[in-house]
Amino acid sequence: MKVFHHLREIIRLERHHLPFIETVEDRNIAAHIGYHDTLSEEPLTLKILYLLGIGSIATIQRRLARLVDMGVVVKRRHGEDRRSLTLHLSAATKRGYQRFGIALAARNGNGRSR
Repeated sequence: MKVFHHLREIIRLERHHLPFIETVEDRNIAAHIGYHDTLSEEPLTLKILYLLGIGSIATIQRRLARLVDMGVVVKRRHGEDRRSLTLHLSAATKRGYQRFGIALAARNGNGRSR
């Protein structure tokens, strides 16, 4: 089946450009933070992240702490409500996602999609 070939290629590119992704939770956390950081009008807060159903609160806390320690995610005080934190991707992580997107587009645009 062609779908498995495509999935293997995506996984290969993801490992190359986004080496911090080890679990499905890592992928989902980073994707949601990136979406809210770049496309949404409102930054992602811890509360919203917990409500997304990615995993248990303990799992999210553990995976998020790892991503923060690695410098993938940056926590900041909310601009309007200084009591809450907002989550953002680091500049280096955004560049990694940009390279990943370019690699995916090049793969799909060069006639190799079967």
